[in-house]
Amino acid sequence: MSNPIIRVNKEAIDIVLEILTFVGLGILILAPIFYINELPEMIPTHFNAQGLPDDYSSKSTIWFLPVVGLVMGIGLYILNRFPHIFNYPAEITEDNAFRQYKNATRLIRVLNLTITWTFVFIIYKSIAVALNRSEGLGAWFIPVFIGVMIGPIAYFTLKSFKA
Repeated sequence: MSNPIIRVNKEAIDIVLEILTFVGLGILILAPIFYINELPEMIPTHFNAQGLPDDYSSKSTIWFLPVVGLVMGIGLYILNRFPHIFNYPAEITEDNAFRQYKNATRLIRVLNLTITWTFVFIIYKSIAVALNRSEGLGAWFIPVFIGVMIGPIAYFTLKSFKA
C-alpha cells in the first residue's frame, strides 16, 4: 500500500528554518569567493579528532564543501516536497498522514539547517587556519556535532511514534 499524497503547508517556523538554511548556503559559497585571493596555495582539508588540521591540499579544494553543501541543501529542499516517499517508523494512514508528514518534513528542515551551518563553520575555520587566525576546529567540535545531529533525530523519531 502506498502512502497518501497530501500537501503539508509550511508554518512560520518552517519558513524561518528554510530561510536560515539558504542564508547559510549563501555564506558557504560567498566565503571562499571573498577569501580565495588571500589563501595560501595549501589549505587544511582534514581535521583530526582533536579538531586540529592533519591534511592539506591545494586551495582549489576550498570549493568542495560549498558544492557538496549546495547539492545537499537543494536536494533536501526538493525531497521535502514529497513526504509520502519517506520511510516512517509507524504505518501511515489517512488519519495520521498529515501529522507524520509535518513531523518528517520539519526534521528534514532542521537537519538541512544543521548540516549547512556545520559546513559554514568548517569553511570558516579552514579559512582561518589557512590564514593563521585559528589553530583548528576545537576539541569540542565532534561531540557537539554528534549531539546536534542525534538530538533532532531522536526528538522527531519519538514524536513520530506518538503521532
